[in-house]
Amino acid sequence: MKRTRIGWVLCLAVLMAFVLAACGGGGGGGSAAAASDVVASPDDFPGHSIGVQTGTTAAQSIEELYPDGADDVEVRSYRQILQCFEDLSLGRIDAVYVDSVVSGYYTAGDDGFVRSWLSDEPEPMGICFLKEQTDLAAAVEAAIDTMYADGTMDAIAEANFGDTEGFVDVRNVAEAPEIPGGFTTLEEGKLKVGMEVGYPPMEYLAEDGLTEVGFDVDVANKIGELLGLEVEFENTSFDGIFAGLEKGSYDCIISAVSINEERQEKYLLTEPYVANRLSIVVKSEG
Repeated sequence: MKRTRIGWVLCLAVLMAFVLAACGGGGGGGSAAAASDVVASPDDFPGHSIGVQTGTTAAQSIEELYPDGADDVEVRSYRQILQCFEDLSLGRIDAVYVDSVVSGYYTAGDDGFVRSWLSDEPEPMGICFLKEQTDLAAAVEAAIDTMYADGTMDAIAEANFGDTEGFVDVRNVAEAPEIPGGFTTLEEGKLKVGMEVGYPPMEYLAEDGLTEVGFDVDVANKIGELLGLEVEFENTSFDGIFAGLEKGSYDCIISAVSINEERQEKYLLTEPYVANRLSIVVKSEG
């Protein structure tokens, strides 16, 4: 979802030629790559240990890259992205393959990590509903258009990302639409939102350890305001988030859900409200 410049990537690739990765201990065996063996693109995955969060498009991308498996690529799957970066910091893995919204958060002003690669192709994100929730989805679509028309989405992006380049330029709305009524929710007067509250800067806990904050949190709260609903967040791991929707645990998912063909076949997704790109993060020098 971000700032891609070929020259910038090439410069980073040269810089990363001097990265020292610590040898790792930790579950699964294997060790971090040598300093001269940098993960500067997915082409460099062979011979390295790559961390991904289960259920994400990054995990799916690796499966598509190696449909029959690869003996020389060690893929370590984690339930939470926080665990990926903890093991990267400890040198137990060589790189994290992750959404650019997250890599931007971990590399901004932090000498511990650097983004070594950014894909050229954007991945749009949408808000996810069950197929039959057409009325509620239509109201949410209108609310998102309103947020684009009045500048709210730009303000939310700037507050959470620091800039809006590549993040919110997915809708061109000149005038706020009328938000349709006639929708129903699981509990009258409430919009129950499923999200994994551990995916900064999209959704995570504030320093008090209790309050949900982040881009998706702000978007959800504004949608609730526009629809006249109190927003209630249901924190769940991403690998089970769609099952929770199917069980009726919440009305929708607002949790950095990338739009892809498989999900569109099973669920109703809005038009993109933000865009994303895949990226690679490695340890920085020092």
